[in-house]
Amino acid sequence: MKHIYLILLVFFGVLASVYAQNHKTKAGSVRKQSSHIRSKEISRFAITAKGGLTQFYGELNEQDMVGSYGLGVSGRLTKGISVSLDYSAGKIGGQKITFFNSYFITEYNAAEMIAKWNLTKQFSRKKEDLFDVSVYTGVGVIFFNSNAYDVDTDGLQRFSNSETSKRNQLFLRWGNPRGRAGIKKTHERIIPIGSALDYNLTERLKIGMDFRFYLVRTDKLDATSGQRLTNPEEADSYSTTPNDKFSLLSVTLTYCFAKSGRQ
Repeated sequence: MKHIYLILLVFFGVLASVYAQNHKTKAGSVRKQSSHIRSKEISRFAITAKGGLTQFYGELNEQDMVGSYGLGVSGRLTKGISVSLDYSAGKIGGQKITFFNSYFITEYNAAEMIAKWNLTKQFSRKKEDLFDVSVYTGVGVIFFNSNAYDVDTDGLQRFSNSETSKRNQLFLRWGNPRGRAGIKKTHERIIPIGSALDYNLTERLKIGMDFRFYLVRTDKLDATSGQRLTNPEEADSYSTTPNDKFSLLSVTLTYCFAKSGRQ
């Protein structure tokens, strides 16, 4: 939990510093403008970098937050609606002493298509706002490799991939695997749902906080399926309770592209 507090403290500290600086310089900047100065018209497109911490919700759900990073490219369709293509990579971790006596580490990569609704731009009557509040959802694919270890000995107990592992059909809830054997990462559908708070540093630069919750169509994201100690290999890796989830709390930095114009 202390990691979350640290992220929030850094974020709001940066906001306070930037707000004070902008407040001092804004009046002087406005007075220097003239009708002959070239202005920048904000483009529909933007790029976002992010970094943060993941948290897992499943069988091995005792907290062990680890890092993730990502990059996204977005385009605005209307005043309040935009779509983006996001990529993220990192690790997910957790443990459970009771019954399992296990901890797990999952390395993952994810690609997502996101539809975002900027509530501030949609409903605010101001020409410019300091903050933008958005909600979003989408669909994507996660590629992962998960291993569970004994808490006392660090010995490998269970795993999601092996020399005999095969990929299942995308979006399949459970069933027999198909394709070639020996895959290094399995893939599953994910449904991201989240919200974002952005502070407009300038017309083109934003810093923000993003909380994203992932629904994962699998029960072996933590190399554990149900209340069992057996390995979640192919025949039963798709259980009737594919309920693994994880979240990502991140700090974001967004750059909005611009095109030249004249006032």
